Amino acid sequence: MATITPSTTYTNGAALDIAGHNANIFSTASGKGVLSEPNGGLEQANLDATFRVRDEHVMSEEAVIAKSEGLTIPMDIYNNAFAMREDDDPVYVPIGGLNQRVYIPFDMSAVVWQWSFYVAVFRPYLVQVVADQLFAQDIPTVAVRVYIDGVEYPAFRRPLPVSADLWLSLDPAASVNGSAPTGQINYENVAALWYDFSKLQQNVSAGYHELSVKVYMPRVNINDAEEEAETYVAVNKFSTSPQNDGAVTVQSTVHTRVTFGSRSVRCVSFK
Repeated sequence: MATITPSTTYTNGAALDIAGHNANIFSTASGKGVLSEPNGGLEQANLDATFRVRDEHVMSEEAVIAKSEGLTIPMDIYNNAFAMREDDDPVYVPIGGLNQRVYIPFDMSAVVWQWSFYVAVFRPYLVQVVADQLFAQDIPTVAVRVYIDGVEYPAFRRPLPVSADLWLSLDPAASVNGSAPTGQINYENVAALWYDFSKLQQNVSAGYHELSVKVYMPRVNINDAEEEAETYVAVNKFSTSPQNDGAVTVQSTVHTRVTFGSRSVRCVSFK
């Protein structure tokens, strides 16, 4: 706490300086105000050696401030909500329930951010076959990043796991060197994960601060030569009729998906 110096002095018989009197009581300037300066400014050096802190000396959120946000409702995000692949400048978007904005009334010596989330993902390993030859292999981008006050922290980057295999061919009976394709295999049920992170920041200034967890999952494109083309997979029609015996195949666009379950963000600030 700085030494308090008066904005005005009081002289017998003189008119009261109202603005100066108000500043003597409360001021946003450091070293002014008998009420404002001790509020968040008291330090050990300001106290007598025999002083002991009691309950009545500390009001709520004067020493420790804790805030939390969260959602338990599952949320699906599909990659067709994003544009085509943007390798040079990928645009990550905030995830509902994994963002928090807090106001810190005075400078803090430490701020601890914590964020947790459960996620299940459909992210296939793609194998493309053309004329019974292995043509290309790829894994679509599905990743999350963390931003604090707009600054990304690379240590918390997480690509979500591969959870399926897709054999891409216009002919479902195609083979490579005589080997039958693996087809479409979904092991999403064993690829779901629970993430729990924490980040310590020291000497955080007063004001608004924000943490955002964001996801990036562009449209699937296994052929980089055709930047605007989406990837397709051949599947059998699901219904039968006199005109369709079920053996007819159709082309379907390949999409990725993430499902976020229970998720929360917490912030604990220490004076």
